[in-house]
Amino acid sequence: MINSQARRNLIARDSGEHSHDFAQILIGWRGQIDCEFSSGSSRLDKGLVGLVPNGAEHLFNGLTDNSELLVVDVVLDDPYILALEQACDLSFSDTLFNQPEFVALSPEMLPLLEFSAGQLQVGQAPINALLNCQLVSLFMTQLCQSYSPDIVAAVTSQRFDVVRLNELIDHRLAHPPSNAELASALHLSESHFYCIFGRQFAVTPQQYVMSRRMLRAKFLLLNSQTPLAVLANELGFADPSSFSRAYKKYFQQPPGRVRRGF
Repeated sequence: MINSQARRNLIARDSGEHSHDFAQILIGWRGQIDCEFSSGSSRLDKGLVGLVPNGAEHLFNGLTDNSELLVVDVVLDDPYILALEQACDLSFSDTLFNQPEFVALSPEMLPLLEFSAGQLQVGQAPINALLNCQLVSLFMTQLCQSYSPDIVAAVTSQRFDVVRLNELIDHRLAHPPSNAELASALHLSESHFYCIFGRQFAVTPQQYVMSRRMLRAKFLLLNSQTPLAVLANELGFADPSSFSRAYKKYFQQPPGRVRRGF
């Protein structure tokens, strides 16, 4: 690839693993797509973004029939990208694409997803050159605002009080808190919360919430005779089957085996 491009990519229920000799911005648009790097994973839905450095191996798995991404393929030596670097006064390879990362678009950006998707057609390539430059510039410059020196210093220096965070989650195990609820409780925007969380814990907030639920489940299985149906309800699962599947996925063994002491 010689030039950077913006496009829509209908993943549907496809899955695979690959890398590219260019960087990518993977923007959740419709449905849900699991995306995994060697350093971590996340579920991309509307407004969540995966930043993929040049050559980074990544796995993807579409979870719904309409799972779709907006994708910006970024060729770092593309003259247009070099001009954007100069305008933003940033090295993209040292900021946006320094490492695989997941970030959240600001709420103000979400209407622009609608606009961008409307300008593109699934599988259409190449698109109008002027439109392509506009869309590439739109997402690159918006994401670059998160990498101004002042913002980077503020984000990287902030850390959550783990005891406080665990208390917030553990008091809500029957009704697990969403990212928005956790962010509100910590007096942060959701995108700021998501960014700090990923840098501190190297997992998504909901992966962390699930880990707290699973650790509590193991404690109760080992130290009580609480029936699985009651335990599942206390931990926010719809039924014992859902709980058993989640527990087996997390610990690689069913909950009944833990209780029997095998």
